[in-house]
Amino acid sequence: VKIEEVIEKSPAKVKMTGNFTDIVRSAVESDPLVLSTMANYEARSAGVDVTKSQKDFQFSGTIYGGIEDVTDETAGVAAILNANKVIYDGGQLDNRISAEKYYALAAVNEYELALDESALVALRAWVELDRYLTLNELIGSRLEVLGPLIAQLQQVAKAGLGDVAMVSAAQRTVSMIEVTQTDVAQRLGQAQVGFLNVFGDLPSSVRFDGEAISKSVPVVLSKELAVGSPALRAEYAKYQAALASLKSIRASDSFNVGFETKIQRPFGESGYDSDESVGVVFRKTLYNGGKLNSEIEAAEAQVIAQLESVKSTFRRGDRAVQTAQETILSMDKAIDLAKSNAENTRDEINYLRKQLIIGQSTLDSVLSAEARLYEAEAKEINFLADRRLAELTVLSATGLLSDFLEIDLN
Repeated sequence: VKIEEVIEKSPAKVKMTGNFTDIVRSAVESDPLVLSTMANYEARSAGVDVTKSQKDFQFSGTIYGGIEDVTDETAGVAAILNANKVIYDGGQLDNRISAEKYYALAAVNEYELALDESALVALRAWVELDRYLTLNELIGSRLEVLGPLIAQLQQVAKAGLGDVAMVSAAQRTVSMIEVTQTDVAQRLGQAQVGFLNVFGDLPSSVRFDGEAISKSVPVVLSKELAVGSPALRAEYAKYQAALASLKSIRASDSFNVGFETKIQRPFGESGYDSDESVGVVFRKTLYNGGKLNSEIEAAEAQVIAQLESVKSTFRRGDRAVQTAQETILSMDKAIDLAKSNAENTRDEINYLRKQLIIGQSTLDSVLSAEARLYEAEAKEINFLADRRLAELTVLSATGLLSDFLEIDLN
């Protein structure tokens, strides 16, 4: 396949039908990273069968044809059949099989990890899209409310009426709101690009289901959840594979016992006689220039490195979960404060509008209050989005995102 054909098929094409989880599940299951790790798991599983097959009888055949003696003009064909089976090798082959099994187990866990990471990317993209869609709708509704006030301000400015300082202050407030609208529109465009990169299309009517995410986050994060994360299980399986590989290398220093047979049959004018041999063969390497010691040292270093990788993975995951939990608690408090602030600002706006009618307040005071109301409501939206991102981090770090999406791992 040419690289141009691969690139042409690379863009995401997710069916944007069904409910929220259906769409995200479809994006995850069609992710090239997920498909790659699944193929790697299948390859590792096949590798286990390949290694196991070495315990069975191994047959090989050779056919020779040619001139055996030019002077006597003797030519012919000979067929040789060899068969052998390992009887004892000190556990070398058994440990190699164990290592392959652990690598296959690690590949399974890496596949589960890829599912969770892909789901995290997809859901984060949706959170950001929902964040800026909501902010864009909010500022649009604010501007609709402020439209008559802004028009009134423009009339006052053109007529040269009112206090110049107050009019200028009100104009600066309007400019600030318009700048905010432009910034939100720009960030919405970026969020849409990020969403399209994952899903291939924008959602028509389905919105992000934050409540379903919140309900999936465990109230208490037990030790079992931390140990059960795919990332940690994958690293631990690699550690067990490294141990098995070390045992296999050490076992290669022992003697091997094998059953072997050889059958030779000449054909044509061949001068060679038939030959059959059957017996038990003992083998042991007496000297290999220090190769075995080097291999053992390298394998021992790999075991230590993999053990430290297990510890590092646990610490990284535990830190991510604890940080996300703190963020969730902080965002809960911040959301409550933003709601209270918005409610107080609404009351203030109602009062200022009434005072404006009787000349006891100014356009600038009303516009400033409206701007503060948008800021309070925008903070609530941003705090909620940050809370959702933290919840997704918890679910991803504990390997629960694939469970939430009900993805079949088979």
